[in-house]
Amino acid sequence: MLAVVAAPSAHAAQDRVLLVNEARGFVHDSIPAATAFFLELGRRSPHYDVVVLRGGSAGLTPRRLHRADAVIFANTSGELPVPDRGALNRFVKRGGGFVGTHSASDTLHSWPGFETLLGGEVSRHGAVQEGRLVVSRRPHPITRGLPRSFALEDEFYEFMASPRPRARVLVRLDPESVPDELGRDLPLVWARRHGEGRVFYDALGHPPSSWAHRLHRRIVARGLAWALGR
Repeated sequence: MLAVVAAPSAHAAQDRVLLVNEARGFVHDSIPAATAFFLELGRRSPHYDVVVLRGGSAGLTPRRLHRADAVIFANTSGELPVPDRGALNRFVKRGGGFVGTHSASDTLHSWPGFETLLGGEVSRHGAVQEGRLVVSRRPHPITRGLPRSFALEDEFYEFMASPRPRARVLVRLDPESVPDELGRDLPLVWARRHGEGRVFYDALGHPPSSWAHRLHRRIVARGLAWALGR
């Protein structure tokens, strides 16, 4: 188990974002980098603040969710002790934002409702390697202005089922760009509506270096803003 704790940003914010970085399965070395990036976004934004839950997912109580605008699962893994899973689901359905990065899709496997909320559940992955990421041609606020494709070294996921029937896929892996024999349909970044709420998922972010990549950081920053409706 790992929960990296950091102080919240100092300024008063219009929106409150709760960050969970608890790992009860595989513990990623990139959790501190992911946490630092989200806290940096909160410090820089005049619109929202990011607070790391000191109690981990056990702090996602109905009362705390009632005062929040979005929740982030930053490289979480395993069966987290969310005290009221129904409350988390209702929070998003009633208009809350949800952001999951990388192994968020390797979290709460015992709760089918979480896979429905997030849009996908990881099945397998290859080694960390450089791949070519292809950006959707369909315009979206998260990918606006990005190049048609770019290279990134990361660990690329396959999913139990394609998220395409219930999500807007924004970035996918070109399978011919990696030596591993992965599937042909490899969505990596998507956005979806869950009731009245907005869900953004980014399967990237396994190595710490991914969190220093300029285009990846831009995608995640915009994904959080979109989830907040900004």
